[in-house]
Amino acid sequence: MSKAPSLLVRARALTGFAELVSHLGGDVEGLLSGVGMTTQMLAQPEATISMPGAVALLENAASQLAAPDFGLRLAQRQDFSALGPIALVASRADTVGNALVAIARNLPYHVARTSLRMQSGPAAGLAWLHYELPSEIGGEQRQSVEMCCLMLIQTLRMLSGDAGADWSVVLAHEPGLPLSRYREIFACEVACQQSGNGVIFPESFLAKVLDSGNPQIRVAVERFVAHLIRRNPLDLACQIEELIARQLAGGGCSLADIARQLAMHERTLQRRLDAQQIRFVDILDRVRRKQAREFLAQPALPLSEVAILLGYSEQRSLSRACRRWFGTTPGALRTSS
Repeated sequence: MSKAPSLLVRARALTGFAELVSHLGGDVEGLLSGVGMTTQMLAQPEATISMPGAVALLENAASQLAAPDFGLRLAQRQDFSALGPIALVASRADTVGNALVAIARNLPYHVARTSLRMQSGPAAGLAWLHYELPSEIGGEQRQSVEMCCLMLIQTLRMLSGDAGADWSVVLAHEPGLPLSRYREIFACEVACQQSGNGVIFPESFLAKVLDSGNPQIRVAVERFVAHLIRRNPLDLACQIEELIARQLAGGGCSLADIARQLAMHERTLQRRLDAQQIRFVDILDRVRRKQAREFLAQPALPLSEVAILLGYSEQRSLSRACRRWFGTTPGALRTSS
């Protein structure tokens, strides 16, 4: 079996950490060593560090320095450039909505398995930019969530020039500060203990036109960042999973097919998987297993169609896979769900 891929983030996510800790009179080296990091690791912005370690680092700093707003203070020391190459693409978008699409699409270059998606807001005419850390991290995450939500607000204001007085921030956790302090920092309404995290604003804001300059430059920048992401993926397994999920029903899910999608030679992709002790067949099997559960939960979908959607040429292959995954047949699994 291949090992589970690590959750990673670019070191630039902690830009300003050492300076803030020193400003607050803390022990930078001590805090970093507590999560297995060093100042040398943070000195290379494009290097990768453990995401669970980074999340724990912010929580430890807040606790040891008696600074419940540590994550927010760190966000205030950062700017749009903390997103690295992704900032280039977003800054060249023609509308706010397209800028957010560009950030969400390219986010895997900066941080692994973090969800940034647009969904309907709590009332008509509102949109919710929803942010969520990977569920695998667990533990306390308040500092990281608040830091990232403030970064979102700062990015939206920088891109649009809009003060965002009619926006609001929602946080899933209990408040760690007085609400008045949250409102002061975010410069808008803030509500805690909500169903998720993110920023809510009028849907019309998404159509706001940005001064994005020459569209040819925008295309060139997008190609450049796409090249960076293909050549230096933060989470290769996650990237492959997404490509397989898109192509499974079409049948083109061999290692060679995925390598072509990543614009690299098949042998190069195989070497990178080997270096991370990941097997392509395990990733393919994991995607099929996940999608099988989803498709079999839809009674109107014939089993023959489920087999095709999972990239199998015949229904017998689906039956064998279900026995291996779930210890039962597709029909029995559907009846029990």
